[in-house]
Amino acid sequence: MSDEPTNLNPIPESAAIEPLEREQRLYERVVDKVLELISSGAWKPGFRLPPERELSEAFGVSRTVVREAVKALEARGVLESTTGSGVSVRHADFNMVSQSLKTYMQLTNLEDFEIRLNEVRQVLEVEMVALAANRISTEQKKQLRKICKEMREGDNTSKQMAELDFRLHVTLAEATQNELFKVLLAPLINQLRDQIILTWEDFPRPVSVVLDQHEAIVAAVESGDAEEARQAMAKHLAFSRNVLEDISQAQKDKKL
Repeated sequence: MSDEPTNLNPIPESAAIEPLEREQRLYERVVDKVLELISSGAWKPGFRLPPERELSEAFGVSRTVVREAVKALEARGVLESTTGSGVSVRHADFNMVSQSLKTYMQLTNLEDFEIRLNEVRQVLEVEMVALAANRISTEQKKQLRKICKEMREGDNTSKQMAELDFRLHVTLAEATQNELFKVLLAPLINQLRDQIILTWEDFPRPVSVVLDQHEAIVAAVESGDAEEARQAMAKHLAFSRNVLEDISQAQKDKKL
C-alpha cells in the first residue's frame, strides 16, 4: 500500500486556486500616478515636471524609482527630456503611434498584413467618409476636387499617382473634423501610403476604374450624402482588396 495520504476532500472546480497576481513595482505605480495627472489635465502638454528630488518626496519613493518611471514614460512617448530644460509632458505626436505599428509589423512579419490593413480600412474609412459628408469644409472640398483633377488630367508617374491617392484619403480623414478619429487613423497613415504605392507601382490597376471610384466618393461627400459616400468607399476598398489578393497570389507563384 502507498504511504501517501489520500486527498479525501479535493478542491471543487468552483474554488480552483489560481496564481496570485504580481504586485506592481514601485516605478509602475509612479507611472500610473503620472498618467492620472496628465489625463486629468493637472499636467498639460508642455508642463515641466518638478525636479527629481521633489518628485521623490511627493511620491514617497526613492529617486531611483522616479528615474525608472520617467524612463518608462519617455519610452512610451509621454514625457521628453531636453538638455537644460528638464523633463516635460509631450504634445500629442501621431508619428509615435505610426512608429509603434511599424515596429509591430517588423516583429510579427505577417505575410498577409496588406489584407489585414485593408480590413481595418473597411471599418474605419467607410464611416469616415460618412462623417466627412456631414462636416467637410469648403476648402477641403476644393482640395479633393483638385486632387481628382490632377489624377485625371496630369501626366503622372505611378509614384506620383500613388502620392495623390494617398493625399485623397488623408484629406477625407481630415474632413471628419474629429481629432480622435485622426488619432485612430494615425498608426495606419504611413502603412496606408506603402499599400497605395504597392498597388500603383507593383501591380498597376485600371486607371479609369480607380479614378471613377475616387470621383464617386468625392461627389457623395461634396453633396453631403453620407449613405452614398459609405457605399462608394466600400466599393473602392473591396476593389483594392481584390488587387491585393492578386498581388499576393502573383508573389506566391514567383516563389514556386
